[in-house]
Amino acid sequence: MQLFVFALDYCQKNIELMKIKINQDFFIKLFYLFVFIFFCFQNYITIQDTQSYIDNTYKRPFFYPFLINIFEYLSNDNFLKYLSVFQIILGYIIVINFSYFFIKKFNINNFFFKIILIFTIAYPYLGLSMRLGSTIFSESIAYPLFLLFNLFLIKTYLFAKDYFSLRYFLCSILVFIILVLNKKTFLILLPVMLISSTIYFLIFINYRNYIIQIVIIISALITTSIIEKTNTYFKVGVFRNISVSGSSFITGPFYLATNSDLESVRGEINQKIIKFAVLDFKANKMDRNIITYSDNNILSFAKKNRKVFSHYFNQFVYMQDLFENQIANQPFYGLSEKDKIKAKTLSSEHSTDIAWQLIKMKPKENLIFYFSNVIYGMGGYFITREDVKGFYSNVGFSGLYILVLQILLGLIFLISLVSKNKNMILSFVGVLFIGTNFINVLSVSLFQPTYDRFTFFSFQLIFFITVLVFINFFKEKH
Repeated sequence: MQLFVFALDYCQKNIELMKIKINQDFFIKLFYLFVFIFFCFQNYITIQDTQSYIDNTYKRPFFYPFLINIFEYLSNDNFLKYLSVFQIILGYIIVINFSYFFIKKFNINNFFFKIILIFTIAYPYLGLSMRLGSTIFSESIAYPLFLLFNLFLIKTYLFAKDYFSLRYFLCSILVFIILVLNKKTFLILLPVMLISSTIYFLIFINYRNYIIQIVIIISALITTSIIEKTNTYFKVGVFRNISVSGSSFITGPFYLATNSDLESVRGEINQKIIKFAVLDFKANKMDRNIITYSDNNILSFAKKNRKVFSHYFNQFVYMQDLFENQIANQPFYGLSEKDKIKAKTLSSEHSTDIAWQLIKMKPKENLIFYFSNVIYGMGGYFITREDVKGFYSNVGFSGLYILVLQILLGLIFLISLVSKNKNMILSFVGVLFIGTNFINVLSVSLFQPTYDRFTFFSFQLIFFITVLVFINFFKEKH
């Protein structure tokens, strides 16, 4: 009888705790719902790139202009407003699901811990800097889909009933295709998937599953390429992939090159492009040939690199526009005005060729320049700038603290994995998030300064995992 009473009392207490937890979660979700709904009643925001998405210009990938066309079909007058509301609602749904997946898996019951954890992944929507969701640009769709991709990838390997879930892997592949069609930057997720599948192959040695994964990934790339080429064909009548990356790739080497370096570049058309660019930069008082300021001394150049990057940031946008648009309009290729798309492609190809030649002339300087971009991009570049207030400066971060934080966290996660302690799952997630951010910064730094617009989505994962580690620590402490 006493055993029965004890069991009944135990069940009642657990039911009460469950009710408290359910009410708590309902209140938190409702609170964030009101916050997101509030932004639905705000005006949508347009930026410099918005019109190019609406016009579906040549360089814009397929998905976001297609989404705009859908809402334009629904309403000619209010399609941008409806699109912004859709972006905000999509953001809310995925942010809540992403956050609560970790809240449940790591048994986080504290009310304030939940609020804080959701905030770390939701604050790009909260108007602290870029007002994600309300702004009409591809990142408003890309960010929630990026979170969804990571959620599916984690479920694929870490929380499947068996060691691998084909269902969740296919879901991550589908989201990957949409992300790349929305913004080609997300090709960075290709090495993330390949590395993840290879690590799990090395752990479990299952040839069949590994081959299936590789075949699916390759099929996804082929599918994405075909869709992109088809879109380009319907847009401009040419069945090919969009290619304007050369205009970004050339800016760094061109910025560092001396006049004698530029004169040494081979190719008649290349020299025409160089002469046009040099004269244009001079006419518009665009300063370059920056390496001569350090008397061509590589150590002196490295020491002044911080100042150089601040200057480079101010030059980049104009330089990129010149190589992407202005040069394509020049009569360098013997093409008619109807062949503008081919001219852009040729401009990109010649820009890439010029860049490689310049890099070969000064490999050390370009390597230092690149890795400095990576280091600042991992945490300190736009945060310490007084003249350019980036996304993270508005939430109190400064210096290279974020870079140091990632190094410390990475070491902790690796030690945890090697020692095989009880936090291995958390450590695997941490390594995945830090690795994704590192790959993202490595990729962006090849082509341009690491703008917060191109890195914030992977930085969010760093902030999220940092908060999750601290919450887990305090939870275990209690």
